[in-house]
Amino acid sequence: MGAQADLRRGLGFMRPLGRVGPSVIEPGLPPARVIDLPGRGRVTVRVVDGDTPTLLLHGWTLTADVNFCHLMPRLPGGLVAMDHHGHGRGPTRAERFTIEGAADDQIALLDALGIDKAIVLGYSLGGPVGLDLARRYPDRVAGLVLQATALRFDSWMDKLTKPLLRAVRPLTALGLGRTASLRFFGDTRKRSTETKLLWQWLRRELMLCHPRTMVDVMLAEYDFDFRPHTASLKDVPTVVMVTAKDSAVPPRDQRAMADALGAEVITIEEDHDVFLAAPETYVAASLEAIARVTT
Repeated sequence: MGAQADLRRGLGFMRPLGRVGPSVIEPGLPPARVIDLPGRGRVTVRVVDGDTPTLLLHGWTLTADVNFCHLMPRLPGGLVAMDHHGHGRGPTRAERFTIEGAADDQIALLDALGIDKAIVLGYSLGGPVGLDLARRYPDRVAGLVLQATALRFDSWMDKLTKPLLRAVRPLTALGLGRTASLRFFGDTRKRSTETKLLWQWLRRELMLCHPRTMVDVMLAEYDFDFRPHTASLKDVPTVVMVTAKDSAVPPRDQRAMADALGAEVITIEEDHDVFLAAPETYVAASLEAIARVTT
């Protein structure tokens, strides 16, 4: 995710939150299932059976429920959704978050569910996780959909932010940064009636990511570089959904990824919060992308 958005979110690290209201409206999601993953603890997942399900990989500071709450009820062919390490109700381990570890977690989940192949759909952070998964486990990937993401996060602002994040990491033990994603999506709430209705539920979900994980994920993303590996995916059907007004991941980087991968492109004139701010647009583009990688 781009540094400008990181810094904007960071401005809210020490601002207090208001009180949570009593009324919570939740989206209609598939039933949850609790699974014990060896070496990874107990996780809560969403699973809808299908011949070739879509494996949903969410973005930074989110949960799968937040990122895909509007998409899950509309997905054909089944789905699998689990939060990343350190997010929500995902795997718990003592070591720091890594892209490779997150990909391995998803393969462990597919193994536990007895699923041979899946369509992999990654949003933002889910893009690097999906790319790494497809490179190291190509036989498990029926198709790849990449949304609002890039092969590398290396703008000058990213390079400036990286040492700042390393410096602030010890302060996360005090809880500093816990409100970062709430501040970002608070802007979405002002523009989206549906987000406003779901806000108390969203607020609860977004508070599940520990600030230290937020920092570790960003550092892992800054260390990620898939450019040397693009040829390894030449036989994987891939579609890139470009968010053309994205303030977090530059659209030029999204298009460069599509070119490097030889992927088909679907462009939507939306920002990085499209999955909440314009859910119908997001769902339609996602369904089209899934259809393209399976035909």
